[in-house]
Amino acid sequence: MTYGPLQLIVIGFGRAEIPLDFVNQLRRLRDAGIVRLVDAVFVSKDEHDDLNTIKVSDLSADEAVLLGTIAGALVGYGALGEEGIDRGAEIGMLSGEDGLFGLSRDDVDEIADRIPRGTAATFILLEHLWAIGLKEAVRNADGAVIGQGWITPETLVAMGKQMAEEAEANSTGLP
Repeated sequence: MTYGPLQLIVIGFGRAEIPLDFVNQLRRLRDAGIVRLVDAVFVSKDEHDDLNTIKVSDLSADEAVLLGTIAGALVGYGALGEEGIDRGAEIGMLSGEDGLFGLSRDDVDEIADRIPRGTAATFILLEHLWAIGLKEAVRNADGAVIGQGWITPETLVAMGKQMAEEAEANSTGLP
């Protein structure tokens, strides 16, 4: 089975509640089959340091174990070469069985410690279902992704500022 590309998105919110419009948009994308929530954790902290944590996943227990095993094997291979595949797969499988695929309780606690009172953060690991056919077509053509990224308005503004600074430096003869 081919899985879509995974993307981790971290979002901070200025209030300690889940924005309803955000939830509705995420639900719309899931219902339309565009994305699947591999793992999502929402952590909020009220003014008294009380925490509210919500954890959601669209994966079945078997899928969590399978994806955990695959991810663990790949990390093990990257860290130790072929000797690391089995150990990484074992660790990944166990994390999937424990429901810890993605963020552990310790990870959530660390996140909660870092967010200010009266605010919230969410960590979402999405599988891009819309890209599965494209991914297979690239693979079938012996292709590989050699770069990727998100272009946002903020990115374009930053690029413009950098270009202006470089142009100014070049016009003044500075290196």
